[in-house]
Amino acid sequence: MAWLSLALLAAAARMPVSAGAATTATTVHPLPVIIDTDVGDDIDDAFALTLALKDPRVEVIGVTTAWGDTRTRALLVRRLLATLGRRDVVVAQGPATVNAVPFTQRKWASGATDTSPARDAIEFISEQAHKRPGEITLVALAPLSNIEALARRDPEALHELRQVVMMGGSIHAGYNQGGAIPVAEPSAEYNVASAPGGLVVLLQSKVAVRMFPLDSTQIKLDEVRRDRLFAYGSPASDALALLYHQWRLLNGWGQITPTLFDVVPVTWLLEPSTCPVTPLRIAVDERGYTRPVSGTANVEVCLSVDESATLRLVMDTLAPTESPRSVQ
Repeated sequence: MAWLSLALLAAAARMPVSAGAATTATTVHPLPVIIDTDVGDDIDDAFALTLALKDPRVEVIGVTTAWGDTRTRALLVRRLLATLGRRDVVVAQGPATVNAVPFTQRKWASGATDTSPARDAIEFISEQAHKRPGEITLVALAPLSNIEALARRDPEALHELRQVVMMGGSIHAGYNQGGAIPVAEPSAEYNVASAPGGLVVLLQSKVAVRMFPLDSTQIKLDEVRRDRLFAYGSPASDALALLYHQWRLLNGWGQITPTLFDVVPVTWLLEPSTCPVTPLRIAVDERGYTRPVSGTANVEVCLSVDESATLRLVMDTLAPTESPRSVQ
């Protein structure tokens, strides 16, 4: 592709676009993505990673680990990739941080066979953004510590991204904690509250941002679907079952059905109708609250999700009706 074409593509990627524009994985060619994750604490990252790795509509070129013990997170990702036969995917490690949340899936991560040093995550994102300007989608499923580090080290790389698709924020609804009635007051959502400066620099960068806040991401994997998935008998479903049971034993919250926060932005990439986005202007404070304010939109936000369609996509990808064990 000519240099001018690349420049035009990069410029177009930074312009606000509607939910129907070609920024999702519904294009002819797989959408190249880097997934930035704090996998290993909660269980939703593992589901989101596995879904993205199993669906041919996205090309996962790399997984970068963020927040807390990024070294052990990288080991967990390596073991998951090996299990899924995806050793082609680069694993890169972001800067470690203090993290008070329990690393519930550490034991599974310790079973990784490849324990060599991982690549530097900031260097990897920067390299890919400059190599493929206007093409790379960064899927941010963690506190935005890597975004903050990238803005310090190579702010131009942010401008070269096609878009950042993130789970984070709370606009009108807060944490539901499994109740039947949505909480009508916003919360300081964990990812943003952990590293609010990351979202501030991201919004200042003018890159296209699609946000999936608590308003649209508190989807429960009910017990019927959970049991069907774990009984499916594929390498992916067996790995998720083991990770789930470690999380269930050690998370201390007494949850039986996991909340699939991080799955929602991934399913939107695959099928944007599952979570339509609308332009808003968001202000971020030092506590991590993300409040809508007047002015030109700086983000597109999904405020309501089609839960049935989202769960159907998850199950159709990870546990199709015909189980591998049933045909053995």
